[in-house]
Amino acid sequence: MAMYPDLKIFIVDDDIFCLSLYEQFLRNLGYTNITSFTAGDDCLLQIKEQPALVFMDYNMEGMNGIEVLKKIKAFDSHIMVYIISGQEISLVAKEALQYGALDYVIKSSLSPEKMTTIMKRVEEYYDPRRSKEGKKSFFDKVRSGLGI
Repeated sequence: MAMYPDLKIFIVDDDIFCLSLYEQFLRNLGYTNITSFTAGDDCLLQIKEQPALVFMDYNMEGMNGIEVLKKIKAFDSHIMVYIISGQEISLVAKEALQYGALDYVIKSSLSPEKMTTIMKRVEEYYDPRRSKEGKKSFFDKVRSGLGI
């Protein structure tokens, strides 16, 4: 079961079946704070909610997963991102890791067991104190960074 059931998780995939499947895997593990998006643009519009984790499909209409990953990391480098793809393309996997993805997962390998393994790794990296820090406004972050 989830050590942090309220961990904020975004899932981004233009395939509704995959969205539902991944969400069900996560709910079965005890996670409750899950938001799904069918496009990278929609995810980016809500990124200010500061999810701890984003599962991102690589091949989507509009921006692909790597383009969205770059924007997420520019917003907050601490947000963990897993790129998911239907293709096993080593160049894409390398690029995903290069731009800060935690890992690259092949869709056909994503089972309940694999999701359990992924979430154990995520919880090892997760710092719940950081999620409280993320609730500060932009002004508060700037002010604390300036020491005022």
